[in-house]
Amino acid sequence: MFVYLYPFLWYNPVEIKMKYLVKLSFYSIILGTLATAMLDTWNWSRHYLFDTPLTKYEFIGRWMLYMFDGQFYHTSIKASPALPYELLAGWLGHYFIGIVFAALLLLVFGLKWLEKPMFKPAIIIGMVTVVIPYLIMQPGMGMGIAGYLTPNPMFVITKVIVSHVAFGVALYIGGILIKSVKTNR
Repeated sequence: MFVYLYPFLWYNPVEIKMKYLVKLSFYSIILGTLATAMLDTWNWSRHYLFDTPLTKYEFIGRWMLYMFDGQFYHTSIKASPALPYELLAGWLGHYFIGIVFAALLLLVFGLKWLEKPMFKPAIIIGMVTVVIPYLIMQPGMGMGIAGYLTPNPMFVITKVIVSHVAFGVALYIGGILIKSVKTNR
């Protein structure tokens, strides 16, 4: 048995894990930022071409900032008093969430996914992540589960699904871009 383990005795497991975590963090930040920027481009394009409303990041920022005071639920985030820097907090939170979702992709499907990006895993992550706005963010901001308490719940549901599918596509495109940069070094 030790004959098979012998080559691995030369390696420090902590060092290997640290290298993996650094690589995972680096590529999660790059992939998540790229994919989120592509999603924002998609949303701005939809807004200008089809006059769809843009996400109000100040409300997301407000909701996030109130968490530091221990308030996770609001009857209506619009009615809660505005806080300084809520728009900045909303945008930073938006990109942070994109990075976390990219890390989820790389944790579930491995860093090897970047060597051969596949469409299906990226779309799966995009679709699975709709549970975050449906079950955490929207109820916490007073919109109900999946935006049920909004004036037009079907619009909210559809917008989230379309945005998260677009994010999945953006993860895939981001993976292809990262792969092309890595192979051309």
